[in-house]
Amino acid sequence: MCKVKVAICDTCDSYRERFVTYLVEHKAGEIKVQAFSAVDLFLEGLLQNKPDIVILGMGFEAAIESLRTERIPCVLLKESMPLQVAEDTDYGTENDIREKEVFRYQPMEAILHEIRMLPRETQIPEEGRRGKARRMETIGVCSPIRHEMQLPFSLALSASLAERKKVLYLNLLAYSGFFRLLGLPNQSDLGDIILRLRGQRLTPELFWKSVYEIDGIFYISPFSNSQNLRELTFEDFLQLIDFIALRTDFEVVVLDFGESLMACKEMLESCSSIYCLTKMGFFFECQMEGFLNYMEWEGDERQSQVHLIELPFSAKHIRGGSGVIRQLLWSEFGDYVRKILAGGIYEN
Repeated sequence: MCKVKVAICDTCDSYRERFVTYLVEHKAGEIKVQAFSAVDLFLEGLLQNKPDIVILGMGFEAAIESLRTERIPCVLLKESMPLQVAEDTDYGTENDIREKEVFRYQPMEAILHEIRMLPRETQIPEEGRRGKARRMETIGVCSPIRHEMQLPFSLALSASLAERKKVLYLNLLAYSGFFRLLGLPNQSDLGDIILRLRGQRLTPELFWKSVYEIDGIFYISPFSNSQNLRELTFEDFLQLIDFIALRTDFEVVVLDFGESLMACKEMLESCSSIYCLTKMGFFFECQMEGFLNYMEWEGDERQSQVHLIELPFSAKHIRGGSGVIRQLLWSEFGDYVRKILAGGIYEN
């Protein structure tokens, strides 16, 4: 994973050290951090060790013109809450100023979300994108029998993979209860992304505006409108996967297909690996047989990409709130998911 070089500039020692500590402890795999307490030292080394993004705080107001000259994106930490303005339709174009005002006294993760939306020079060059697209893993999770643990399984799978790779989690389950389950606010969702893709108006900056993180997993909120989910086409799906592969630095995309997209086998076949959840019993065997006949997997090579998983677990013990992913990951169920991965293609 290519790390983003971030310079934190603030004369307040406690704030600067707290910010650096947070990044080192939680984002070391994603961000390479430098800290500056004096403007002159920062400006002296600006050209020799050019950062990708600068966080300008207290006492560094004089550095803004140098950053504008060098076109280095920056986050301006403000003592008061910046005024909310209407979305600029040109946001993310080559003409933007690459500056963002952010309230300094808020959770570090909220500030990082603003940082990720900024354009920067380290985005993947065009000549390297096709090779990267071939390397990005797309993992599908489905359950023709509608296993109640499908959503917990896809979350635990994503969390396990995120321990060593940069993972984006997407959920296509109608009425997933995603926000309540994880204790999250209602945010912009996949519907916004798909609409921008259809109108050819999606930029990396606007894409990151809809990307959030929880317990190491990056995610885009599921469709809040089930009608929009039903209108999702195979072409929409391919455009989304292509955009993620070519315009972002994600190494793995985990797709929980829910239950409403089983009719589109092309979506499943586009995945490099598929985890298909089932249960023991004659009734479930009949359902799985019908599903596999519909999919008509061709040859031994294709069948090796399909992992039929019998999950002997129930969701009745899962409790809501911000700790759901940790509940899943560090339980007997999480151990079960890790054992599945240990026997698959993702074990290093």
